[in-house]
Amino acid sequence: MNNMQESTLSMNLGTLNYFDKNAAIASLLPGAEPLITKFRVNVNAIVVLREQQEIDISGISGKKELLRADLAAKAYDISRKTEAYACLSNNLILEKEVHFPETSLKSATDSKLESRSLIIYERAKANIANLMPYGVTEDDLIALQNAIDLFHASVPTPRTITTEKKQITNQLARLFKENALILEKIDLLVELVRLKQPLFYSGYKDIRKIILTGTGSLALMALATDAATGEVIKGVKFTFVRQNENGEKVKNETPLVKVTAKKGKLNIKNMAEGSYITTVEKVGFKKQDLLVNKAAGDRIKLNVQLEKI
Repeated sequence: MNNMQESTLSMNLGTLNYFDKNAAIASLLPGAEPLITKFRVNVNAIVVLREQQEIDISGISGKKELLRADLAAKAYDISRKTEAYACLSNNLILEKEVHFPETSLKSATDSKLESRSLIIYERAKANIANLMPYGVTEDDLIALQNAIDLFHASVPTPRTITTEKKQITNQLARLFKENALILEKIDLLVELVRLKQPLFYSGYKDIRKIILTGTGSLALMALATDAATGEVIKGVKFTFVRQNENGEKVKNETPLVKVTAKKGKLNIKNMAEGSYITTVEKVGFKKQDLLVNKAAGDRIKLNVQLEKI
C-alpha cells in the first residue's frame, strides 16, 4: 500500500476502536449499526490484502534457491557420469551434448538451468542401459525429473505475478473508496449528538483525522542478514534488472544498483512498475537471484538471508 493508504488504514482502525469503546453512545445513532458492520468488514479485508501484498519475497526465493541447488547438483552428477561413458565409448556427439561444467549449471539463469537439466535427463534416459555401470539408475532419472518439475513450479511468470499484484491494488482502492463513503454517512449521524454528547463528538472528530506517516514515497526496503548468525551485512549489492512480459531485459534501461549501509539496509524511493530480476551479492557469500514485482502503490519489504561460501 502507498503512504496515504497506510495512514488511512490507521485512521480506519482507530475509528473502529473508538466505536467499540463507545458502543453505548454509538447504538443511539439511527442506522449506524449496519454502516459500522460494513465498515468493519472492509477494514478486515484491507488488512488481509495488505498482508498478501507484503508477502516476504525472501521466503519464496529462499525455497526456490534450495530447489535450484538441488536441481543443479542432481543434473551435474548425471551429466559427469554420462560424459564419462560417452568419452570412454568414443561417442563424441553425446559427450559434447552433456558437457556442462558445474558452474554453468549453478550460475545459469532459471530458464537455462531448466533446459540444460532437461537435455541431461533426456540423453541419460536414452542411454540408461549403458549408464548403469557408471552409477546412473532409473531412480536417479526419476529424482532428476522430479527436481526439474519442482524447480519449474517455483518460478512464477512475471505476467502472472504482476496481474495478481494489480488485482490486489484495485481491490484496495475499491475498499478504501467504499469506506470513505461510509464514513461520510457516519459523520452525518455523529452530528446528531454534537450537543448532547460533546466529548464523544470531539473524540470522533479527532480520530477521523488522517495523519500521514513516514516521509516520501518509499518503494522498496531491503535488509540483508547472515543466514547462520542473523547479523546484518553491510555492503551487499542489489542489482535490479527490469524484465518485459517475455521475461527479457527491458532494452535501453540501466539496471538499478544499490548497496546496503551499516545496518544492512537499503531504501529505494523511486522504482518503475514491473518485474525485476534482482541479483544479491557480496564477496564471501553465495549469490542469489530473486524475482521482485513492483505494482503501482506497492511498498516492498525484502528480507534476504545470505549463506557464506
